[in-house]
Amino acid sequence: MVNNSTSTKSKILSILRESKAPVSGEVIAGCSEVSRVAVWKSIQSLQQSGYGITHERTGYVLKEDMQDSLFPWEFGDKESFFFHCIETESTMDEAKKIAESHPQQNHIQIVTADRQTKGRGSSNKKWTTAKGSLACTVITRNTVSAAESRRITMASQIAIAKALKNLTGRTFYTRWPNDVWSSEGKVCGILDELAAQGNLCSWINIGIGVNLSCHPKIKNADQAAFTKGSLSRKKMLLAFLDEFKFQERIACEDSNALEKQWNSLCMDSGKKIKSAENGKEFTFKKINGLGFAVLDSEGKESIVAPGKISLIKEMH
Repeated sequence: MVNNSTSTKSKILSILRESKAPVSGEVIAGCSEVSRVAVWKSIQSLQQSGYGITHERTGYVLKEDMQDSLFPWEFGDKESFFFHCIETESTMDEAKKIAESHPQQNHIQIVTADRQTKGRGSSNKKWTTAKGSLACTVITRNTVSAAESRRITMASQIAIAKALKNLTGRTFYTRWPNDVWSSEGKVCGILDELAAQGNLCSWINIGIGVNLSCHPKIKNADQAAFTKGSLSRKKMLLAFLDEFKFQERIACEDSNALEKQWNSLCMDSGKKIKSAENGKEFTFKKINGLGFAVLDSEGKESIVAPGKISLIKEMH
């Protein structure tokens, strides 16, 4: 039985992927509950998108698949939540347009891209998306206060670290303010942006870049998996969204469970770090419930907001 809430393209791909023999347009139309003309138009569109669907004497065959495609129809009945760009300057820019033009939405939406020409990280740094890596922005609409907005970023870091561990068996760590590292280097960068009315957030966009099976040739960079193609973007995105849904609920609660999780995953706790601005050395103690860093310098504690200082991040 095919889910009626999914699109014709999604239904066609499901039918062709499950069949070992050619499937006629008539059978596809019957299973999809659409006309044969609708089937033909959808197959044409899928072919133009890169799927290797051919027509043989007895029906259609999927000869070349795109298993790692991030087109919306790859996500079944959640298709309407997804927006995909083959190429864009930045998924953050696309997500901002969507968030501002759909203010009444009450669920997350996800913008994905195959290529970003002007991907950006924190502090206006350039973000390079290696081929086959995940580049996306999650549009969230939480009724948290603007002062608590960093809790959503914390939730996304935890979700990335846990999803990657579940998929690869490796351990991943949070680093302040918005990174996820392995023991070998940086695997993921996160960028947040929000709009608020009064004290409450209207939306919080979480930009995510994850090096999956390759990484940019820059210092202290790592990738999540060592075998090319062993960790698909689609699998990683779905695993992250599952975990993020859980962590997001915790972030919206009035408890210290979120900061405890974040700090338990932090690779810098109790270790020496340096300011990138003046080289001053601190001991990184933890972050508090708002995502501010608690730093110690010669026995004197200071609480520092994200963006106030930059830290020199090296391997420990």
